[in-house]
Amino acid sequence: MPIFVPLGIPAFDGSEEKGKIKFTLGIEHNNADKMLLQIRDGAEPFYEEKITDPSMLTEGSHTWYWDGFDENGILDTAFLTKARLNLLMKVWRKDNAEFSTQDFKANYEEVNWVDVKINKNTKRIDLTLRVNLKDGGARGIKCIEKDIDPDPKIRVPMKICPWDKIPEEALSYHKEPIIKNRTKSFEELKQMALDGLNKYWSRHQGNIGKNIKINDEKYEVFVNAINTTDSDNSLDDIPLIYNTNKPWSRSGNPGSSNLGDGNTMDELAKVLPDGVVQRISYNVGYVFHSNWKNYPKHRTIYKNKGWEFNSDISESEDFKETSAHEIGHEIIQAFAGTVYSWQHKGSSYYLPQDAKPVGKESFKEEYINRDFMEETKGENTPKTGEIDLMKYYNDYSNYKDRIIANEKDVISLLWLTKLELK
Repeated sequence: MPIFVPLGIPAFDGSEEKGKIKFTLGIEHNNADKMLLQIRDGAEPFYEEKITDPSMLTEGSHTWYWDGFDENGILDTAFLTKARLNLLMKVWRKDNAEFSTQDFKANYEEVNWVDVKINKNTKRIDLTLRVNLKDGGARGIKCIEKDIDPDPKIRVPMKICPWDKIPEEALSYHKEPIIKNRTKSFEELKQMALDGLNKYWSRHQGNIGKNIKINDEKYEVFVNAINTTDSDNSLDDIPLIYNTNKPWSRSGNPGSSNLGDGNTMDELAKVLPDGVVQRISYNVGYVFHSNWKNYPKHRTIYKNKGWEFNSDISESEDFKETSAHEIGHEIIQAFAGTVYSWQHKGSSYYLPQDAKPVGKESFKEEYINRDFMEETKGENTPKTGEIDLMKYYNDYSNYKDRIIANEKDVISLLWLTKLELK
């Protein structure tokens, strides 16, 4: 049986996909008077169709198509992949009825960490996205004791804390208390990451991106991200790190769930331990930026030689957006490949020798790269309309209310629910 994609959504490269399941029906011996077809889960029908077209009732072989929707106009891949699917064909000749069944099974062809439920009557699409967020611990809140006397016979312990390195100038400038205990638990970080995915990957009337268009019809998309420790049924695990009183911790995600498409960086990304390049960091309180000399001299970071203070209020929203962006790398890598993901859809570099992305400008006050906190080599920011969640832009000032996963990426996420039917 064929490959089937809900609504016939095309592949990312534009290749056509089949949006209906093809069945071959055989009527033997004589023409039929009438026919009933049922798609069932075991013995329970959830879709049926009465065949009245005379050309479909003649003796011989016939083709029938089903689009995956049930009697209520619902297509649910989570249900289809678990159901005991079969096609019941009932044929009547006068008062005599004959039965036959075709068993078949639906399995995910591309990935197994996203389910889709489509209501073609209300034009609503619900996506369930399974992620595996784990506790990466807290940095910058633990003190140690160190022996400061070089004589091994004499022990002179001294308590050393991460916040000891914060200069008095920075403390006097910000006048904020030093964080010495976690202000956000792992559970709180986890929920913020899930909220970020739900916000930035959904497109509906209550959001920045209003809908998507498939087959000239508009659908609203609602993402429900859930956390699971089942590594066989989720995206690759990624640690959430709480960081304070230390150097700024860069977030990143090479997309280890989908590596292996022949790119040179794949093997390196596989062997690096979690938390090195694959992590999402919550940088709060006093944080140090080693590249502070690159900032304009009037900036707070420059004045305080790299130290800034991030409040929980400001960092929380940044963390949600960063989570949606970093986990989004695995999503777009799954349907478009490693280079497309790592190169931020052509707006940044994959390798140093790559062609320069468009719109590169000199470093400016607000031109801070969300992943690397260094000079941005991205596209010029659109003056109006949406800002693509997965791209780099030169100017990130006043962008928060316009950032969203773009329509094509969300449609391609739906394409990942492709089913193989056997």
